[in-house]
Amino acid sequence: MAVGILTPKENRADESAKRLELRECFAAMQPLVLDLGCGNGVYLADLAEREPEKNILGIEKKAYRVRQARRRVGTRSNACVVEGDVMDVLRQLPNASVAAAYLLFSDPWPKRRHTERRLVQHEFARLLQSCFGREGAFFFASDSLSYFRYAREVFLDARWSVEEWMAPDDWPTTEFERRFTAEGLEFYRFRASF
Repeated sequence: MAVGILTPKENRADESAKRLELRECFAAMQPLVLDLGCGNGVYLADLAEREPEKNILGIEKKAYRVRQARRRVGTRSNACVVEGDVMDVLRQLPNASVAAAYLLFSDPWPKRRHTERRLVQHEFARLLQSCFGREGAFFFASDSLSYFRYAREVFLDARWSVEEWMAPDDWPTTEFERRFTAEGLEFYRFRASF
């Protein structure tokens, strides 16, 4: 099995629709968790080790970070990294295939003229909802209060239930979270479900 590679497959019902074939990446079919913008894979690898009963799919658009993440994941059978734009990959996932998704410390694009570059937009919230089954949870964390407020509002507008989320003390952390903690920065988190 080639861990770290996902192959787009044609959907028989609609030849124009591409789907990601998850069976070619994971050893077993288990609940799927997404690490959106997984960076160098620190969080992804730790989460895969902590939760072996789940498949963890990392999505990253920067090729050098994909290589870093794949090296960090190694041969874990429940972790995989795919290179691509998060929105494009979400569109290729089967409906109702995701149990949880994490977006942790993504670029907040703090300048007002750049806010349309943020991943969290109304289309993102709608698309993510179609990826979840009957239950699902989206976890967001940022060091930017303005991005936190903006993202929270997007999910509230999309009629998600939004509540504060405090990660347990022993929960895996991202490279950015470790750096921001060392700098004494404050974090803002929420959990959204429907």
